[in-house]
Amino acid sequence: MKLYHSPQAPNPDRVVYFLRAKGKLDAVDLEEVSIMQQEHKTAEYREVSPFSQVPALVLDDGTKITESRAICTYFEGIFPEPNLMGADPKEKALIEMWDRRVELMFFIQFATWFRNSHPAMAPLEVPQSAERPPRARRLRARWPSGSTRTLQTMSSSPQTAFPSRTSRCSWLAASAA
Repeated sequence: MKLYHSPQAPNPDRVVYFLRAKGKLDAVDLEEVSIMQQEHKTAEYREVSPFSQVPALVLDDGTKITESRAICTYFEGIFPEPNLMGADPKEKALIEMWDRRVELMFFIQFATWFRNSHPAMAPLEVPQSAERPPRARRLRARWPSGSTRTLQTMSSSPQTAFPSRTSRCSWLAASAA
């Protein structure tokens, strides 16, 4: 396995700290990607992470996983001890709830402030706004196909974000079937 990371960036650090807490940092090959030198925007790195995200994990079979939480979940599954994500459904749910709260209620606000106020970060922000609409189209094109409902398809549905009475009722009826 190869883990692409960028030291001192919070999301890549999250994965490195997770592996270190499990005593498994040596189980992956680490490759540094400099965000400040925009190495994550190169064509070569986009082959690993199409949205130019760091961290990225490439498994031995070629599977590519981005998003720090997803990578940590994978490592929790293959390295179950010490348990860092909960031992039973209740504990797992509570840990995920607090993790999401920290991420959505604290981290995103802090990161947005930092990336938009620190002079060294300014060059990194200019392309992100310009890429937002095509990125959303590319994301939808990569979703898994099939009839199986997943949390991901429910979370990304416009009906979930802006439910009308009709769409909510039809979704609930379809879910109950």
